[in-house]
This record gives sequence, C-alpha cells and structure tokens, in this order.
Amino acid sequence: MDIQAIKTKSGKTIKDFTVPEKLVTGDPELVMLIMQSESMDDGEKQYWFNLTEAMSKEQVEKLRDILVREKQKLAEIDTKYGKKEKEDPAVAKLRIEKTAERQAAQRERLRSQERAVEEQEQKEEEEILKELETL
Repeated sequence: MDIQAIKTKSGKTIKDFTVPEKLVTGDPELVMLIMQSESMDDGEKQYWFNLTEAMSKEQVEKLRDILVREKQKLAEIDTKYGKKEKEDPAVAKLRIEKTAERQAAQRERLRSQERAVEEQEQKEEEEILKELETL
C-alpha cells in the first residue's frame, strides 16, 4: 500500500505530518500503522512520529505490536458485528420516504379501525339507552 494514499479519520495524509525521512524510508510499515490507527487522533500520531527518533528498537517494536494488535482486534470486531457501509444519500432519502409512506398508511389504518370501533360502541350505547327507555 502506498503511504501517500493513506488518510487518517480526519482526512489528513502523510504530507500533513512531520515524519522523519529515516522512518519513512526505513520503516514504512510502522508509518502506515500509525496513520491507520483508529485509537489515535492526529495530534497523537504526530507525537508518535516525533518520538520514534528517540525510541529504542525494543520500544519501536512494542509500539508496532500494539498497533498490529489494535488492527487485528478491530478486524475481528468488524467480522463479528459487520461493518456497515455508508449509505448513498439518494438511497437513504428514498428509504426514508418509503418508511414515512408506510407509517402514514399504518396510521390511517389504525384511525379507520378506531373509528369503526367507536361507531360500534356508539351503536351499542344507543341500543342500551333504547332498552332502558322501554323499561
């Protein structure tokens, strides 16, 4: 994967960060892991890019391990619960309109049933009143 093509959640690319050239050329996988991390905001990503120059090899490997595990866990969650694709706004609008139409039709059916029940109750009430008048 091309490092230049990777975007953060906020849409930033590698050009928006100050990344040591030694890191970009020597460890592009770590750069990609940092860029793709969903647990860090852009400021934290810049912090880790800055810090890598002062880190020991063991610390770099621990960082890499954490980022790889994060990526694996998120992939497991996506697999288990399914990551929903963003819906096309036109499709979403159509779906909302159809749902609104179904709800309006359902409300009208319920109102109709309610009126029928009320009319039946009114008739029964009138019959009871007529019976009482004849007593």
